Amino acid sequence: MAIRQPLRKLRKSSGSDDWSEFHGVRMTEEEFVELDDAEETDLEFADGFATEKAVVDRNHANLVGELGGHFFLHRRRKGGEFGPERRVRVRPGRRIKPDNAYYVRGAPMGEDVLPTVAVEVRSKSQTMAEQRRKCHEYVDAGVPEVWLIDPVSRSVEVFLGTHVAQSLRAPETLTSRHLPGFALALAELFSVLD
Repeated sequence: MAIRQPLRKLRKSSGSDDWSEFHGVRMTEEEFVELDDAEETDLEFADGFATEKAVVDRNHANLVGELGGHFFLHRRRKGGEFGPERRVRVRPGRRIKPDNAYYVRGAPMGEDVLPTVAVEVRSKSQTMAEQRRKCHEYVDAGVPEVWLIDPVSRSVEVFLGTHVAQSLRAPETLTSRHLPGFALALAELFSVLD
């Protein structure tokens, strides 16, 4: 694979950890896919550049793990597949990775395939505005349902094919018209933060 400029190690502004050596490197979309398939990176791709996903904090990791457990139980009952960080091509020149995703039984699944439900969880380094923009990208690409989980407000925004979201908070229960039988009490989901 030919990268168009010398690879360099970039540091996070905090200096705590290294970014991927490919963060900020200009490359073609094909080069990005080849790299991501070979390295299983935490990179996303936009307009000719690879960029590292946001740094995950404890709350983010706990929420993704808890949701993954509920997706696992749903899969055992209803079939389908789920998994974190599977690459999604939302438009030519833009590939992003939801924090988790579910693919219903019989739906195509894997890298660069639109999931049935895409999930983003806000990290400390992210704003809700930038996370909503990412959710809008999934909606515009045709993902039927997108969930934006915010550990700060302990809320979930549900996008159903539109940029307008329904906001849920405990004691409400998160259900899905695209995942029949799935139900997760938000009090239970957010209990991992306590």
